Amino acid sequence: MKPATLALLKAWSIVAAGTVLAVAGALWNAKIAAQARSLDRLAASGGIERDAQEQALEVLQLRAQALADDPAFVDYVTQSQVPDPKLGGAVDNLSVSDLLKTRRHGDDVALLLDAEGAQITAIGSVGKERQSIQHDPLVIESITQLKPVQGVWLDGDGMFWVAIHPMLRGRTPQGYVILAEPVTDAFFAKLSRLAHSDVVLVADGGKGASVRYASGLDIRFNELLAAHRDALFAVADSAGGMVAMRDGARDIHVWAMPVSSNQRHAALVALDQRADLGEGRDAATWRLVSGILGFGVLAALCVLLAWRSTWQPLGQLVHAFDTDKAAIAKVRGGALMRDVRDRMLLLLKAMR
Repeated sequence: MKPATLALLKAWSIVAAGTVLAVAGALWNAKIAAQARSLDRLAASGGIERDAQEQALEVLQLRAQALADDPAFVDYVTQSQVPDPKLGGAVDNLSVSDLLKTRRHGDDVALLLDAEGAQITAIGSVGKERQSIQHDPLVIESITQLKPVQGVWLDGDGMFWVAIHPMLRGRTPQGYVILAEPVTDAFFAKLSRLAHSDVVLVADGGKGASVRYASGLDIRFNELLAAHRDALFAVADSAGGMVAMRDGARDIHVWAMPVSSNQRHAALVALDQRADLGEGRDAATWRLVSGILGFGVLAALCVLLAWRSTWQPLGQLVHAFDTDKAAIAKVRGGALMRDVRDRMLLLLKAMR
C-alpha cells in the first residue's frame, strides 16, 4: 500500500473513532439523563400515592364522623341495644341495619360495634370474620384511646380504606362506626395516570408476596416484585423510598411506600415499565446523534480534500522522483504542493 493511501486510511480511522466515541458518549449521557428523569418521576409518584391515600382516608373519616356525631343516629343505635320485651327480650339489630343501609355511601362497607367492640350489624363484607373485628388493631386503638382511627385492611382479594369513629355521649362510648371503602382497579389506574408510572400493591401473603391491581403489568415484573418483597417491605419511611431490584445484569428501580396496615406487610409500588432499560433515545438524542454523524462525514470529506491536495500529490512527486523525473512537472495539487513541485524542478535543473 502506498504511503499516501495509508495516510488517508489512518486519518479516516481517527475521524471514525472520534465519531463513534462521540456517539457513544451522547447515548450514554442520554441514558443517564433518562434514568435520572425516571428516578425523579418515581420519587414524585410517592408523593402522589401518599396524597391519594390521605385524601381517600380523610373523605372516609368525614363520612364516618357524620354518622358518629349525629345525635339522632347515636340515640337510635343506643336504644336499639336495650332488650325489647316485644321481641322476647332481644335487641333490635334489624332496624339498625335498615337505618345503616340508608345512611351508608355508595359501595362503602358499614359496620356498627357496641361499646365493647362487639359487632352489632354489618352492611357488606370486608373478608374478616365477625369475631376478629373486635380484636383488630385499628379497632383496639380506637376503643382504648376513644379517638377516630384510620388505616387499611387487607383481605385475600384486595384492600380497603378504613375509618373508625367512636359514638360518644360526653366521654362515654356508645359504640363505634366503621366505614370501609374497597380500593378498586379504577383507583390504581387513576393513580398510575397521575404518577405517569405503573402503581401496584405488593402484600405479604404468608407463603409469599402477591402483586395486586397489576392488570397492566408485564408478568416478569410481577415475579420480580414478589421476589424482592423483603426489600420492598423494609422501607420504613412513610414517604416511601427507592428500591433497586436486581434483574439479571441490571438494576430496576422502583418507589415503595409502606401501607399503613396493622395486619401484615404491604406496600404501594411505583415503577416504569418503559424506563427499566434506561433508554434515553428520544427525538432530541437522535438529533444530537445525527449531528455528530453529519460532522463525522464532513470531517471525513475534509480529510479527503486535504489528502487530494497534499498527501496524494506528495506521493506522486516521490514516485516520479524515483521512476520518471520528467513526470514531476505533471503533478498537480494545492498551492503548497505546487510550490514544492516547482522548487524540486529548480533543484533538479541546478543539479544537471
